[in-house]
Parts: sequence; structure tokens; C-alpha cells
Amino acid sequence: MWSSIKQNWSTARDSSSGVPTDVTFEVQERGGIYEVKAHKYYLALVSPVFKTHFFGPFLGGNKDIVKIDDAPVEAVKAMLDYIYLGQELGWEIKTLEEMFEIACLADKYDVVGMMETVKDCVEKMPISLDSVVETAHIADKFSFIGELSELLLSKCTKFLSQVLCSHVLDFSGLFSKSEFASSAAMLHSLVLKVDLPDCSNCDHFPCLHGQLVPHEGWDATAEVGDDGWTLDQDVPCVPPGCLLTDEDGIHWTVFGYQPYIVIFARKTTFNTDGKPQLHQDDDRNFILGEEDEDAVYFDCQKLGEPVKYHLLPDEDAMSF
Repeated sequence: MWSSIKQNWSTARDSSSGVPTDVTFEVQERGGIYEVKAHKYYLALVSPVFKTHFFGPFLGGNKDIVKIDDAPVEAVKAMLDYIYLGQELGWEIKTLEEMFEIACLADKYDVVGMMETVKDCVEKMPISLDSVVETAHIADKFSFIGELSELLLSKCTKFLSQVLCSHVLDFSGLFSKSEFASSAAMLHSLVLKVDLPDCSNCDHFPCLHGQLVPHEGWDATAEVGDDGWTLDQDVPCVPPGCLLTDEDGIHWTVFGYQPYIVIFARKTTFNTDGKPQLHQDDDRNFILGEEDEDAVYFDCQKLGEPVKYHLLPDEDAMSF
């Protein structure tokens, strides 16, 4: 019922509809005045603010004109599109700042459902390393729209935290734009409050996924625990259950390690559920420090957690 009524509304703005407009939005923007026509009755049905303005008991003022000097004309048109059309608005091509300008009108006139539609659009907008600081700046600029601003700031913080967790640590120039300095500082402080977990596989922050298992520069004096694994957090280690990938893309699960000399690993494949399957009698020793050694890389993102200890070969399987 409501959708069919809205379909009739969508034709009402056409002069051929035979339904004359009776209110004019006068929008002041960049020194000019722009007019947008509408119908009082339609506006009053979806906004208690418009209902009071047009049909309320207050005296004075021209009820046939709505003056707007705090929003661009395109935002006003977008608000009326929402009221008359309700769908197929084309807001996905609008910028984030334009969406916040529309949100200002949704908040000001309390248009039914309009703020939720804006939120849905904002949540779907992508964020990248190139745009995250500017995005946070826009959220800060419109902080008076509390819930929407907080939603976008949370989205920025979550994105940057995930970047940190995935070891993409080249932030050169990220916070360098002076016009966004205060917003960058705010975003930086928010990210610092996020509890960034160590990798569930390599127990290292940041995760070592995709990095070459090093053999040069390892601290030979690093403290080694009873299980043979380094306790120095500055020295990448290869604990049992850690997954590696060789140059041919074959996965290997570490089950032993002689510090700074050799890694003992077993060939690993994955079933359709993503569970690791270790192939008995298909082991490999990765020799560290030799000029002709095969490159091997950490592949921590393949596993949700280290391979369970009870699935790993025992010490008798280690040979060198």
C-alpha cells in the first residue's frame, strides 16, 4: 500500500501530473538563490518538523517558502528525492561529504527513515589507506551528527587496525596532510586504544605472513626456552604448528627447529573445510644460512590457529 502511494508521489513533481506545488525551498549557496518546488502535504506526512511548520498553530512567517542557508541545493534535492521516490536514489555515486550534508537535513527535519538510509550508504562506502585520514576528518567535521559520525570513525579505526594486524606497516605520508592534522591525531589515538592481537599462528606482532623466513641477522645470543623456541620477541621464530610456504606454493607445517640451523617441517594440504592434513613420511628440512637454500615464507593467514600439538610429529621424526 505504502509503496504504491510512494509511486504516485514520484510523478507528483512532474508539471504534467496536474498536482501543483505549493511550497518553495529557497536555498542560498555561493551567493546565489536556488529554488526547489515541492508539496506541503507530502512533506508533512514524513516529517513532524514540516508538519508543524506548514500546518501548526504558530503565527507569522511565510508558510509557502522554506529558506535554507546551511545546506547545498544538491542536498535539498536529494532529500526531496528520498521523500518522493524512496528508492533508486543514486546515492552510491555521491561523495562521503555529500552524504553527510544529506544527513544534516535528515536530522534537521526528522524525515522518517532517511537517516537510516544514509547510514546504510555510508557503511557501504569503501575506505583505503589513501582515504582513511580524510574520511576521519569528515566524520570529525560533522561530529554534531553524533551516531553517524561515530559510526564512520569506528569504521576508520577498525580498518586501520586490520591493516596493522595484516602487517601492512608502510604508513609513509598517511598522516602528512596539514589540513587533516587534527583528525589524523584523533584517528591515531583511537587506533592506539584498539587491542591488536598477536598472530594466532606465529604469536608475533605484526603477523609475519608472506615474509621470508630470515637467516641473516638473527641474534645468536637470544634467549631460548626449554622447548627450543626463541623467547626474544624481536627475533622472528618458527614455533611448532606454524605454516610455511615454499617457492612452489607447497605448504609445510613446522614441527621442529634447531635454532639458526634447520627447520623440520611436514607437507600439509587442506580439505574442503579448510582443515590441515599433515602427510606422514613427507617431511622436509629447510636449511638456514646456506647460499643455495630454497626460499621459504611464513604463511600464517592460511590457518585460523596453529596446528594442534597432538597432530604434530614427535621428536623422533627430526633428523639432520
